[in-house]
Amino acid sequence: MGLNTIHRTSLPYRILYFFARFFFGLYYRRFIIVGRENIPKDVQIIFASNHQNALMDALSILFGYGKPVVFLARADMFKKQFFARLLYFVKILPVFRPRDGMDSMSQNYETFSRTAKVLKAGLPIGILPEGTHSPIKKLQPLKKGICRIAFLTAETEEFKSEIMIVPMGVDYTHYSRAGTDLLLQYGKPIPVSEYYSLYQENPQKAITQLRDRLSLAIHNLMIDARNEEFYQTYLRLSSMLPQPQAPHPHEARVAAFYQTQSLINKLDEQLPENKEWMEQLSSQTSAYFKKLRLLGLRDRLLQQKPPSLLTLILNTLLSLIAMVVHIPGMLFNYIPYKLPVLLAAKVRDKQFVATLHYGFGLVLFFFWYLIAAIVILLISGSLMSTLLVLVIAALSGIFSFYHYSRIKALVGSYRLWNLKRKNNQLKDLMEERSQIMSALKEKQIIS
Repeated sequence: MGLNTIHRTSLPYRILYFFARFFFGLYYRRFIIVGRENIPKDVQIIFASNHQNALMDALSILFGYGKPVVFLARADMFKKQFFARLLYFVKILPVFRPRDGMDSMSQNYETFSRTAKVLKAGLPIGILPEGTHSPIKKLQPLKKGICRIAFLTAETEEFKSEIMIVPMGVDYTHYSRAGTDLLLQYGKPIPVSEYYSLYQENPQKAITQLRDRLSLAIHNLMIDARNEEFYQTYLRLSSMLPQPQAPHPHEARVAAFYQTQSLINKLDEQLPENKEWMEQLSSQTSAYFKKLRLLGLRDRLLQQKPPSLLTLILNTLLSLIAMVVHIPGMLFNYIPYKLPVLLAAKVRDKQFVATLHYGFGLVLFFFWYLIAAIVILLISGSLMSTLLVLVIAALSGIFSFYHYSRIKALVGSYRLWNLKRKNNQLKDLMEERSQIMSALKEKQIIS
């Protein structure tokens, strides 16, 4: 598949999509999608999302939609023919920027004509309009390119077709870690046709108005911390909020998102007139978390009733019994799991850690299990036995991954139990926590 056939979906692409989607579902503990009903039908669609986690953001758009999406990426990635062919195969088109040279900018018209062809063929376009990812949860100023693409595509169709831009927000509990939650939200679609008349009169004004409307829509679907100075304080304070109670973990995760979003928005509002108060709160929070770190504790443990010794012993026995599954699962899957971790450890841009974990993991696990299947089949001579062994190996590997987190939590519970025996130390820690929460309540940031 090449540039001229990018709007078509080949069998090799479908096979790659299947395996990539399957592994994506394993990589994240939960992939939660909200607002799917906002995706319009029978119109041309452009997806626009915030950008924090390199390739994982694009994959969330792709797998959230559940069907092929054509993406746009910076043109310098297409310089080498091999990579250009690979990018065309996975449905990515080049976009030229002013830094690529003004002569190159004219080539964008070819891209725009291809996007029109893609949209007419029924495939959506996916764009990350910030143009760059950010190490913090903050919406960067949107580039105007997405609006230009929408209008120029409409122009090639003589403004007779509707184009909808669907704003999206992606939020990771921990953007660089596997086994965490990914929340994807679709907002209400923005009809580009509402700006057609203005565009024909004043293109720049129409582009600016559409961009500003899109920026606000994405802002409402993400955690958008406007102040970088106190970003770490924001994260620490959000982790101190009580976990929302809901009948389903997905609902609890969504409720936690809006709880954090509200907290950060209110803290941002306080800053202009209460900088000194914020600095004091930041200092208190930093000191509190430093003590937690020295004690090997997490704030989440202090939100719970300290466990009894009997409870700890029972949980320890259960974990020891679980080692029967944990150890074989860990040993079998250790190499394809650990190698991507080691390879990604050298990357400087931490927003690429998850991408490298996922990409290397997808390849290594595929070949690891393929080789294992061949070896087991040669030894056993039974296809059914081979499949059974591989399924057990995969399930036990997943179990060992999450059980390891339970073991770390159990160790933390022992530390908390030990701290409970030193009553004054725990009392002082709880008092510091209470002061921080009281400060938030006084400013009506939390109820």
